[in-house]
Amino acid sequence: MIPRDPASPGGRSAGATGWRRVALAFGLAALAAPLGAQSVLCLDRDGKLEVVQRAERNTALVLEDGRWTGYVDAHFVLQPTPEYLPVLVAVENPHFGKGARAVSDDGPLWDATLVQAGRFVFTADLESRCALDNVVLMLALFSEQDGNRIFLWGVGHLDAHEPKRVSIDIVTPFKLRGVRLRGYHIFVDGREALNSHIPAGRRAAALNRIVAGRVAKETDATAQPLMISDALYPEALKSGGKGHAVIRCRVDVKGAVADPVVKEATDPAFGAAALEAIKEWRFVPAVKGGVAVESMVEVPFDFAPPS
Repeated sequence: MIPRDPASPGGRSAGATGWRRVALAFGLAALAAPLGAQSVLCLDRDGKLEVVQRAERNTALVLEDGRWTGYVDAHFVLQPTPEYLPVLVAVENPHFGKGARAVSDDGPLWDATLVQAGRFVFTADLESRCALDNVVLMLALFSEQDGNRIFLWGVGHLDAHEPKRVSIDIVTPFKLRGVRLRGYHIFVDGREALNSHIPAGRRAAALNRIVAGRVAKETDATAQPLMISDALYPEALKSGGKGHAVIRCRVDVKGAVADPVVKEATDPAFGAAALEAIKEWRFVPAVKGGVAVESMVEVPFDFAPPS
């Protein structure tokens, strides 16, 4: 983690030498990959692709020679990758634009509900099942003037099961005309995570592909967690102390959790919370002789009261 620095945007320092802004203060950039494919977010610097690992507000940050360099109006590439990052981020209550009819010098815009000329507005609540750092929200846009574009916004840290409001309201140095919101991408350290606006069937298929790919690389292996969900500290015990629980469950040949039971718990409430959490887990199944097999696993959960 980079130490916090109140002088830097978002309260995070970008290294001893700081970071520099490049070009405009509005992050629209061209798409170079299909919107429906999982991707790694990269910056194209004269044909050399560098992963955008994090962002501060609408400034994408790339680590160059030991320092973070900021890019806003630049050429970004969604580089196709075989796998999504196996975490799920919910995008709830999205709102794009003020709802007022935007009017340009040429009259009313063809898209009546989105972006007002010279102003970019978006709000949403993001929530993850596990804690995440270096989260970047990418809005896939279509511009009447420029075709497919993207807008990046640094979200930073997400606590498990704690919604975080993203509120963007910036004035641009130029007018925006006919801009439509096409969808969302969530990146963590540059890798695209699953998000709730990807259809459930496509998310399930993506996880199945990840599991199949991992199984194909093994000859003999035990079941391993793939996608986890942190357990919530029980509301009834918030005045209490630390706790522990162990869940025993079956992992089927596709890595799904079946028949979970509480094996032990320092309090029944901890057992119940762990039991709810394990239902959202996904595993890479055990492998014997190159073939996925069912197995029993025990998963420990440790609880500490919220600070």
